[in-house]
Amino acid sequence: MIDTTEAQASAPRAIAFVLLERYCAARGYRLTAGDAHGHAGCVESPAGRRWYFKGTRFDLNTLGAAEIANDKAYAAAFLSRAGIPVPTGHLVFSSEIRDGGPLPAAVRDFAGEQAFPLFVKPNCGREGRDVMRVDTIHTLQNALHLLANRTDQMLVQEEVRGTELRVIVLDGEVLCAVERRPPRVTGDGVRSLAEIIAAHPRAQATDPRLDFELTRQGLRLETVPAAGQVVTLLPVANLSAGGTARIVTTSLSEDLAALARLAAKTLALRYAAVDFILPERPRADAAAVVLEVNAAPGLGNLHRQGPEEAQAVEAVYERVFAATFG
Repeated sequence: MIDTTEAQASAPRAIAFVLLERYCAARGYRLTAGDAHGHAGCVESPAGRRWYFKGTRFDLNTLGAAEIANDKAYAAAFLSRAGIPVPTGHLVFSSEIRDGGPLPAAVRDFAGEQAFPLFVKPNCGREGRDVMRVDTIHTLQNALHLLANRTDQMLVQEEVRGTELRVIVLDGEVLCAVERRPPRVTGDGVRSLAEIIAAHPRAQATDPRLDFELTRQGLRLETVPAAGQVVTLLPVANLSAGGTARIVTTSLSEDLAALARLAAKTLALRYAAVDFILPERPRADAAAVVLEVNAAPGLGNLHRQGPEEAQAVEAVYERVFAATFG
């Protein structure tokens, strides 16, 4: 039996919850929604066993492991100690810069050693929110001061240019691999960027990072890009930010699959999305760099991209549900 109210039944549901409804109905499990959108809930077996979930956080990973994965600095430290390549980073506490003063010497030294561009991001965050690329000390300071009002810890990281790849692992098995690209538009020599973005089905004109990223490239919303000119709108490839994806599971190399499994195992995660950067320029230390590991990957945006992606997501969740509730 599935508990739903009339209001819940008419409200848009999270993809994970919709698929979980189907799974529970087929097995006689009772599913109770915690809210109208299915962002949380409880699953109860016919024998009376209960499992709670929130968002895509199911009872697969231990709390400690999930907390470490959510903390980018800690996760990178443990991965690096295991010999897994990660971007070089420097942790910054908002208390160091919240008063609007100059950057701490350690931050300036790190920027000098790594060279620009650099990435600035919340140390704990999901879906690429508030991630910014900076290319001068001035923009680095502006980005850190901006984020200091929203979060307690920030991470400054070297930029590793290349292709972003997400590999989803469950109990040591690769379930899916997805190549991701940042949101981009192509100029036609006639319309301004503002007009092109407004007509684009995935571009997000209201993202506060848009002006920041365009300014970094010497562009403005009023700029009319030349015909064929490709403009990257945001510095992240997350689908929630308007990026695009391509399923590449069947062509994933065994080396990358093994590295994904090792990253999940190192952080003691049964279920994880391991995000790689495949550098466009060869690195002496690695052919692939682990950008981060997500202990509760959201797959809703991938599901909405098209039939092939929806089929892949549904297959992943079927395995996740079986591992959680089976």
